[in-house]
Amino acid sequence: MATLFQTLLQVVDRDDATESNLGIGAFEAISVLIQNAAPDQQYVLMQLLPEINNRLAATFSIGSLSNEDREEKEGVQGLLCGLIQVLSLKIPKEELLPHCDAIMTNFLHVLQTKNATCHEEAFSASSAIATLLGGDFVKYMGAMQPFLISGLRNFEAYQVCTVAVGLVGDISRAIEGEMKPYCDEIMSALIEALQNSALHRNVKPPVLSCFGDIALAITSQYEPYLQVSLMMLLQAAQTRAPDDDDDLIEYVNLLREGILEAYTGLVQGLKDGNRSDLLLPYVDGILGFLEMLAGDRRNDYENEVLSRAVGLVGDIASSFGSQIKDQIQQPYVQKILAEGHASGDATIVETVEWASNVVRQVVMA
Repeated sequence: MATLFQTLLQVVDRDDATESNLGIGAFEAISVLIQNAAPDQQYVLMQLLPEINNRLAATFSIGSLSNEDREEKEGVQGLLCGLIQVLSLKIPKEELLPHCDAIMTNFLHVLQTKNATCHEEAFSASSAIATLLGGDFVKYMGAMQPFLISGLRNFEAYQVCTVAVGLVGDISRAIEGEMKPYCDEIMSALIEALQNSALHRNVKPPVLSCFGDIALAITSQYEPYLQVSLMMLLQAAQTRAPDDDDDLIEYVNLLREGILEAYTGLVQGLKDGNRSDLLLPYVDGILGFLEMLAGDRRNDYENEVLSRAVGLVGDIASSFGSQIKDQIQQPYVQKILAEGHASGDATIVETVEWASNVVRQVVMA
């Protein structure tokens, strides 16, 4: 395999690599080989990583270029970031750790370009590093934050904006409470995105879901953002689709998944921070959304909306207990749980059993 990698890298270096997408094809072949490498080939991947990272570093010293050459260089930078991402998913953490500072330095350098594809690849690859490093990723946040905010505000290149939102979620899961100093700017950018009429609609579901990721990370410190994010969630929950528009129905389902993920993160995060009381005035609105879903769940073929709705029922019952005893006994709650059980999906059925048990305890209290 080592010989194959070197041969493909020689193809990338050929003078005619730009013709007929030859170089891009070689990069894609390397990526597929990495993803499918057998465990006994890990030592080859560990040798490949510094070579790929060094190649990325070398692109920064290429001098002034024509527009065509610059586009070619930035295209290669994006492809190299992509290779580092797939390598980071295959190499053991202890082997990757010594390279992380050099890798992140290069990613931050890539983010200084004006190329949207480069930003997309660098953000995606940074997500992989954040997931790997966990809390240690916080040391890069000071340098990453300006690029992250810029990405969140890149409404024109909505794919970049979407990947930046995903990176916020991954970083939140990685560094948890250490996320708080960066949240004012990030939450402002997320709210700004939702309020921007030019924002591509596909970005909205992950933005809403991201509220839950941040709340889970910073728990009770989410209080300053609670009211405005709940207002956005309640507003999004009003979105409907006509019966004859399958594309819009699919989008509304994605939106509802994002809303449910956000509510779940808010409920769990505030419970973890012993501040469920902050959410109590809004419980009727959240339960109203669940009631609407119980009567209007179309084309949810994979039961993604149902799965998250069942989990949210359990989380609400667990967090608020006897304070919502009357609401949790309403027929729509039982309908959601019954549909979850009838789905036959083992994971959903397991969640139904847990949620039903929590609801039963609340009712009997």
